[in-house]
Order: sequence, then structure tokens, then C-alpha cells
Amino acid sequence: MNPKLTKMIRFLAPIGLILYWLTLLKASAMPESKEGFILQSGYIKYLLGWIGIFLLALGASYLHYKWIFLKIVYHNSSEVQSLWMPWVSILALLIFELLQFRTGHFGGYIDENILISILAIMLILLVAYWSDYIRTKQAQTQLLQSKSEADLHALKAQINPHFLFNILNTVYNQASLEESPNTADMILKISDLLRFAIEDAPKNKIPLVKEILFLQNYIDLQKARLPQSPEIKLDFNWEIQPNTCAISPMLLMPLVENAFRYGISLTHPCYIQLSAKLEQQTLTFFIENSNFASGREGLGTGLQQVKERLKLEYKNHSDFCILKSDDTFSVLLKLYICS
Repeated sequence: MNPKLTKMIRFLAPIGLILYWLTLLKASAMPESKEGFILQSGYIKYLLGWIGIFLLALGASYLHYKWIFLKIVYHNSSEVQSLWMPWVSILALLIFELLQFRTGHFGGYIDENILISILAIMLILLVAYWSDYIRTKQAQTQLLQSKSEADLHALKAQINPHFLFNILNTVYNQASLEESPNTADMILKISDLLRFAIEDAPKNKIPLVKEILFLQNYIDLQKARLPQSPEIKLDFNWEIQPNTCAISPMLLMPLVENAFRYGISLTHPCYIQLSAKLEQQTLTFFIENSNFASGREGLGTGLQQVKERLKLEYKNHSDFCILKSDDTFSVLLKLYICS
């Protein structure tokens, strides 16, 4: 079936049902006697009024979810998150006072207005948390689908790791015998990278020091392939003291890979500046580089995956900021990783 037609039917079906019910209610409001007409028309108006109020409350609840709930509950600041319950209390008070105004502040309606206010708040919270549950499930489904596709590609390109390690050890030993320390060192780093990718990457969490060592090995290999030139400026500053912190494996890798991929040129002046600092249980990771991909749209696959992983794995315990111009590209990541 045509997707547009399906969407139209899904949208028009409930509207058609409501219109059908309204037609029946209007027809039922035409009694034989005048007194009956007054009674039935008053009942119909009362019923239609409550239906209208419910639909209006439902729409307002969803707008409240989009405009207020997401901005408070998922805010990076814990101080802002703590305002959620006070806001719910204020909202309940506003609804109650609005109902009091509607009934002329008559004392006989106080209990009814309190009950309606409680029901309205319950509806608002139900819509907010249910909508958020659906949004989270959709995001998790999308992440699992992306992971399944990545696992499939990895299986298609898989090489027997023991066979590969044996080859690298053989080449390493040969390079050592031939007194080629630089070549031997590069082979050793490649071996460490592969071992990390095979043994540590599938884990949920790894020690932060392992992740940093993996990045340093990758950077050393990238520096080895670049010519010695004053036009290429590389600055890497690591302020990571011994710690017991853990991090999701290969979370930082796309940031460094992106910098070398789009920030290095062999024909133009370029630079990469990186700083990683662990302080007060927070990892601050900043990387800035020349931008030779100014025409590229979007974040790219690697950075987009980092953004999605942060949203699902760290939720409110991370701050991810990207700044780009025609000449520079920078990423700032703050991550609460220590318990």
C-alpha cells in the first residue's frame, strides 16, 4: 500500500470515528417534546464539553512533553533537573486556580476542582513518560540495528586473529634481527591495536588507561606516516593520572580518527591540537584541527555514532559540543566516568 495513503488513513480514521459519534449525538438531541429537548441538549453540550476538554488536555500534554519535559529532565545540569517536581507542583496549582476562576471561586467546587487538577496532572505525566518511553525504545532499536549492521560488516571482513598475530610476530622478529627499530616498533603498535580491537572493544567497559594507550598507539602510527614538515603541527597533551575509571571502549577513537582524516594536508599548512584531562571524576577531551572538509554536510558516521552512544550509554553524564568553521573543526567532550 502507498505509504502516503497509509499515513492519511491512520490520521483520518480517528477523526472519522469522532465525527460519526458527533453526528449520532446531534441526532439524539432532537426529541419529541420541548422539555425533553432541553434536557437532552444540555446533556449533549455537557458531554461534548468534556470531550473537547479531554482532547485539548491531550494535545497540551504532548506540547508540554516536547517543550518542557525534555528540556528539564534531560538537561545537562542537575540543578535544572531538580526543578522538575517543583514545576509539576506549580503546574497543578495553575490548573487548580484556572478551574477556581471558571467556577467563580465558589467553595462548593473546591473538592471537584482538586480532583480534576490531580487527574489533569496524571494525564500530563502519563503522556510525558509514555512518549519518552516510546522515544527511548525507538532510539535503542535504531542503535541495535546499527550495531547489527556493523557486526555483519566485521564478520565479512574478519581475519583469524591468531594467524594475524603470528605473522606480525614473525615480521617483528625479522625487523629486530635486521636492526630496524622503527619498523619493529610500528609492527608492535599495530599488533597492540589489533589485540585491543579484538579482545577489549567488544566489552561494555574498559579501564580508561587502556583507551588512552590505544589512542596513543594510533596517533604514533599516524605520525609515522607523515613527513617531517614545519607546515604540519601536532600537539598532544595528556593529563591522565593513575586511576580506576572505566569508559566505553573506542568511544574517543572516532574523534581522533576524524581529526587525522580531515585535518591533515600534505600541500597546505595544517594542525591538530589535542588535550585530555581527568579532574574531579570528569574526563575533559578536546581536539581541534584544520578543516579540509568544509563542503561536507552533517557530522559523518563516526561522530554521529559517538553522539548516539553518549545519549544511550551516558545519558545526562556527558556534554558533547562541536564547533566548525571554514578553517577549523573542534570537538569538546566532558564525560563523568568515575564512580
